[in-house]
Amino acid sequence: MEIGTIIEIHTFDDGNQRYKAFNNKWKIIDTMFNGGKLKLMNCENDDIIIYSISTWKTKLLKKF
Repeated sequence: MEIGTIIEIHTFDDGNQRYKAFNNKWKIIDTMFNGGKLKLMNCENDDIIIYSISTWKTKLLKKF
């Protein structure tokens, strides 16, 4: 996934459970480990940052 892509998280674990309470729309702001991990910013509140989450725990946000 590329920086700037908007995604959803489908698996909140490994210390990221606290982010489940926020709007589940996230922007990729960095990639690490050949794209295996992502740094995310919440689209509704840009002060909320997830510093590391595995890419497999996310999916592209579908727009209708």
